[in-house]
Amino acid sequence: MPLKLFTRIRRHAAISTGNFERLFHDIRITPLPVAVSRLLEEINRPEPDLEQIGRLIGALPEISAQVLKTVNSSLFNLRSPVLSIQHAVSLLGLDHIRSVTLSFAAVKGVPRPRQALFDHQAFWTDSLVRALVARAFAHRVCPAHQDDAFTVMLIADVALPVLLTSWSEYYEPVVEEWLDSNEHLSAIEQRHFGWNHAQAGAWILENWKFPEELICFVGIHNCDPDSLAELDLVDTIALPLMTASLLPSTLHQDKESRARQFVDEAMERFDLSGEELVAFLEEVEQGFLDIYELLGLCHVGEQPTLAAVNRALPEPAA
Repeated sequence: MPLKLFTRIRRHAAISTGNFERLFHDIRITPLPVAVSRLLEEINRPEPDLEQIGRLIGALPEISAQVLKTVNSSLFNLRSPVLSIQHAVSLLGLDHIRSVTLSFAAVKGVPRPRQALFDHQAFWTDSLVRALVARAFAHRVCPAHQDDAFTVMLIADVALPVLLTSWSEYYEPVVEEWLDSNEHLSAIEQRHFGWNHAQAGAWILENWKFPEELICFVGIHNCDPDSLAELDLVDTIALPLMTASLLPSTLHQDKESRARQFVDEAMERFDLSGEELVAFLEEVEQGFLDIYELLGLCHVGEQPTLAAVNRALPEPAA
């Protein structure tokens, strides 16, 4: 990513101003396990050592098992099974391995709020659907970065459970207002606080020492089309991220209007016909069914977000 563009994204994401350090000085961000932090440190090096990355993943039984299950899933569609971490690293390369490893590191580090208004299962199923949608859109416009799109969208809303856990006095009323309205959560946050959960999420991931370009894309994942054009990001994963973020939430009662908005925007931004969008969503649903268990999720019946979007699809041409 060009340095000037990178600087503009950081400024827009508002993660270098120090504001969140002051706002959240009482919030304790759960540290990642030492072994995961060492893995991130190696991944962030200018010239990462793939053999060392393989050894570090192998020292984390839970993550290494998930890496092997994931690389052997339909997400990567390999011709023959991968049986070892070193084989996975050598075969897939750093970008794929980084995507899988960072995704599971983030899921492992995110707290579980105790409030009744937060549903851990719904939060991560929604995040997974959005991640698969973002990855599929990125495959159309910037295929070399589709794995980054998946990772960013999976962890894009990391601030919600963190803020509900550690800043509940201020943040819980905002979530309650969102659940009772048709307004976007980020708009409500902006009105109450002057910032939104995307920017707060970028600050949290910076504390976890995630790769800087992923942090920046988390910080702008829910920005508007004008901002993308102003930052010259239309041909990057920012557009797939912004579109995927329009998907309705399982937690929200009014899924239909958000689903219709997503369908309209997806067809326009990616020049999709109704039939193409149907096939696109079938691919996403199959990917969800193949890998949802890897995140420790259970699945019963239709996935509510995908069901709402399917109802919003245009009628097939006669």
